Amino acid sequence: MDIKEKAKMFAINAHMGQVRKSEPDKPMIIHPISVGELLESFGYDDHVIAAGYLHDVVEDTKYTIADIEKYFGSDIATLVMNASEPDKTLSWEERKKHTIAEIKKLPLRSKLVICADKINNLEDLFLKFEKSGKRDFSAFKRGETAQKWYYTSIYESLIANEDKDLPIFERLKDILDKVFTNKEDLFLKDTIFADNGEYYAKLRQLHAQKIELQRLKSLVALSKPFVIEFSGTPRTGKTTTINNLYDFFKKGGFDVSLIEEFTTSKTYKEKFKNKLANMNLGDRNIAILEEIYKQLQESIAAGKEIVLIDRSLNDRQIWNYRRFTCGDMKAEQYYAARDKFSAISKELIDFLVIKYADPLVSLKRDYLSSLALEPRSFLNIENIDAYNNSLKDIQKLLSESVEDMILLDTSNRSMNDVSIAVASQILPAMRKRYLKSLGQKYNLK
Repeated sequence: MDIKEKAKMFAINAHMGQVRKSEPDKPMIIHPISVGELLESFGYDDHVIAAGYLHDVVEDTKYTIADIEKYFGSDIATLVMNASEPDKTLSWEERKKHTIAEIKKLPLRSKLVICADKINNLEDLFLKFEKSGKRDFSAFKRGETAQKWYYTSIYESLIANEDKDLPIFERLKDILDKVFTNKEDLFLKDTIFADNGEYYAKLRQLHAQKIELQRLKSLVALSKPFVIEFSGTPRTGKTTTINNLYDFFKKGGFDVSLIEEFTTSKTYKEKFKNKLANMNLGDRNIAILEEIYKQLQESIAAGKEIVLIDRSLNDRQIWNYRRFTCGDMKAEQYYAARDKFSAISKELIDFLVIKYADPLVSLKRDYLSSLALEPRSFLNIENIDAYNNSLKDIQKLLSESVEDMILLDTSNRSMNDVSIAVASQILPAMRKRYLKSLGQKYNLK
């Protein structure tokens, strides 16, 4: 085990059971790990990186500088000591003034550890503001004015007698400006979204949640892709939302795959449709369900980070129930398939998005989005109503077949609002999954 990994594991054990004060559902160790990895991303030496992992150990755990020196040597111990505050029995103002004065005298390598610590704290704070849409300093012992003075003074001490254009110093200056002077992209604010500030504010919240997920995935990988199934009646914004989320995650650097709707796909039409034509409706639905399951397994095995599926196991559960209530599936066949694929869904599908709308609304949307006035063969009020009723009847089964689900009536919503509502539910579920994975990776208690 090299010195960096040794320091990381020491910090994990030292901070075991501690949580972030501003976000108690996050283990404390996320911060030291992020500081260490930030220093490594800038290419600094192994001792500086190790000190990044260890920088809060003396302040926040039972270990002392003597312990750090014993296990890691005098150089790392000095770096950690220089990043630690003096006696915490002093008042907040006394401690901060002492720290500001002392930092000016430190060698560059010590300043780098302190700088990375401040960057991570401020970037976390900025994301918290963006996610909530509010600037809230209530988690701090002192308010915004005092915090601005402290962090600005720290920055001035860090660049004293140094090259202020070092990339790590520039990153600190950038996040300082975002947190304390409301620096933002004015082109987006004043030009692109000049007439739609409310929508821009919602997108900023989603963007911040995505940035947080990016940071979490840099610390830990999920054991399998995060799988999202989309279902629902036609003309409820399903395809629009799928495309929006694919673009949202793809632009955010996530490795995303999209599984198209099986029964409308080229593969189905060319390879399966004729083969299934001679089956009764019950057997046909089971065969489709089995093929969708196989398709899902293959996509998960491909190792993507996110898989979006246009109609999968749970959508077929709705159709099977409809066939069962119509007498097209025998009870034994229906219940066996229901129980089998509900259990498979619970294992493989993480989030289920189901949209529905008033049948007349759906039909109107179809006509208004098309040039054709001819009657629709399948899309009619009777079929939509039957789907909605089937959905209502097995809603409890569906909710038990996935970890998280959103059931959304889109009758009176715009397609943009629908996409925002769905993303706003998916992102916290992904965050929860990443935090769980982090806890499992490091055996956090």
